[in-house]
Amino acid sequence: MKSLSLLKAALPLALVCGSLAADDVVEIHGYTRAGVGRSSNGGEQVSFFLANTGGSPTGGPGYRLGNETDNYLELAVDVKAYEKGNTNFKLHFRPAFRQYYQVRDASADAGGDVDNSKSPSPNQQIWIREAWGEATGIFGNSGVLKDASLWAGRRFYMRQDLHIRDQWYWNNSGDGVGLENIDFGSFKMHYAYIQHDTGNVNSDWNNGAIRGQLNPYSGWVGGGGHVIVGSHDLRFSDIKLWTGASLTLGVQYNDAHPKSGTENDGNKNKGTQFNVILNQAGVLGGDNRIYATYGNGSTFWNWYNPDVKTENTWYHIMDVFYIKPMANLEMQGTVQYRKQNGKGSMAGNTNTWISAGVRPVYFFTKHFSVAYEVGMDKLKFDNETEDRKLLKNTIALQWSPQASFWSRPVIRIFATRADWNKNANNWNKVGEGQFGNSLQGMTFGAQVEAWW
Repeated sequence: MKSLSLLKAALPLALVCGSLAADDVVEIHGYTRAGVGRSSNGGEQVSFFLANTGGSPTGGPGYRLGNETDNYLELAVDVKAYEKGNTNFKLHFRPAFRQYYQVRDASADAGGDVDNSKSPSPNQQIWIREAWGEATGIFGNSGVLKDASLWAGRRFYMRQDLHIRDQWYWNNSGDGVGLENIDFGSFKMHYAYIQHDTGNVNSDWNNGAIRGQLNPYSGWVGGGGHVIVGSHDLRFSDIKLWTGASLTLGVQYNDAHPKSGTENDGNKNKGTQFNVILNQAGVLGGDNRIYATYGNGSTFWNWYNPDVKTENTWYHIMDVFYIKPMANLEMQGTVQYRKQNGKGSMAGNTNTWISAGVRPVYFFTKHFSVAYEVGMDKLKFDNETEDRKLLKNTIALQWSPQASFWSRPVIRIFATRADWNKNANNWNKVGEGQFGNSLQGMTFGAQVEAWW
């Protein structure tokens, strides 16, 4: 992403240790998406997805082209607070803002007084997604710690993303402290302690969005709240194999710490997860990545719902590719298989998820392209006789600065159709209930997406 450097930025000096010199820099990055859309039955645009797929409990937005129904903005601010020789201190901040299409702010005040309550709706959200600092070059000028960084705060910790699903498939983020980039020559080692967010918002999955009241502590299944979910995360990266190939290995251990006097079987949930990434560059002008994980316990939903009692084991295998097979044609695609084996109170949650999708983009000119995305999800629970199936197709006209799959900003005009079977509505209705008992639906609209 291209960054915007603001020399001699007027940031409060109280945020940094020492005075800012003339060459100190504040860099502003960001991501945003916003748009407008409708459904074929005259209602608002909605998302088509299957619950219990992807990387979060609701599974939204599924295959994301033409399937996002929020106005969202992240501003990532990186501050070079101190630099002398090989030693530097940096600060990182990421406020984020979201509003769903269904709750557009039509009120006179920006607080979102849409229901005369004089308070914003939970669907008009502001977060501090990251606020952390790091120090590099503080362990000497030689040895394995020469380029190591000590960090602390709230951050997205080395998370891995599948763009066409907006799926953060390896995501151990939260409040923590760690030491990364310990360089052993043939590989790098990273250790972090992460204390997860716990689910403190009442959720209404049937509407596909977080709604309800904020709770001061998480309500554990079988527990009394006041539970800390801490995880130890050890990774080994940059392991060189053959030409263009590299390997990343990781192990994570979650440990639950209930408040004294509230311990019981429901809140002693622990979890372990093993992760492997094999990345191969130079494949048809792009790259191919194979990801595999095996885990148990509270690591199943990880950052999203670490407080959910999960008596289970599972494994997940995924292939993700980005290729440029011919001039003017680029694409990203994925194939995934996940098996969850429920135990004890979760025996009924034993299921298999299969997903496959691809988004080719053909460029007619430097600025104009057509994107087509097709994605299929199939979810089968062992205690159900029928699969849950969803097929989504989207076509979009696109305008961007360069003839590249990754060029942003991009302005899109799109149309989406989804088809699903009756059993797909078992947990929550596909299309957020917009189409009632129908087994198909269409949406159309326009969107801008950008990162910088």
